[in-house]
Amino acid sequence: MDTMRTFTRFTFACLLTLFSTLAAAEQGAEKLHQLLQNYTSFTASFEQVTLAENGREAQKTSGKLALSKPNLYRWETSVPYPQEIVSDGTYVWIYDPDLEQVTQRSAESQETSAPALILNGQIAELTKKYSVRIIGDTGSDQIFELEPLTEQSNFANIRLAFTAGTISELMLEDSLGQRTSIVFSEQQLNPELNEQTFYFRVPAEADLLVDIEG
Repeated sequence: MDTMRTFTRFTFACLLTLFSTLAAAEQGAEKLHQLLQNYTSFTASFEQVTLAENGREAQKTSGKLALSKPNLYRWETSVPYPQEIVSDGTYVWIYDPDLEQVTQRSAESQETSAPALILNGQIAELTKKYSVRIIGDTGSDQIFELEPLTEQSNFANIRLAFTAGTISELMLEDSLGQRTSIVFSEQQLNPELNEQTFYFRVPAEADLLVDIEG
């Protein structure tokens, strides 16, 4: 009888934990959805720092971002090496001026990546791949943690920080332990963006590489 009671209590405790976890995930996804639906266009400056598995700084870059939902963006890195990544909704263009090289990829291949789903506010698709929960909330500041539902994900952990309803930092950890932090500043929600912002013309002096798999 005691064994049966112990088993029943254990099962009940497990169910409470499961329901609590599911409720927290639902609440986290709903709150994140609300925050990401506040804008249809977005611009910001950014500083990106990548740390190797041993914690040493492997790379530091800075630049500007312009985004228009869905799937239009321009990511320009100025320091230390100039680079442009532009999505016109059909193709993604990656231009390295120093190499005089442009890589063309299908935009569809990039649409399902976690950062793209986050910035586009596609929570329904995001929650098919990640559990979402709030790990910090002061009222004006929120931190969300996203954990992959399968081992096939490119990222082992993702964290998002918001300040006053605006995304302020995106933190990514890949399956090899490499961590990347992208800190945003000078953010603007819903600025008017000319469609030419997301137009890319291959420079005459650059070689064009078409990435079929990408």
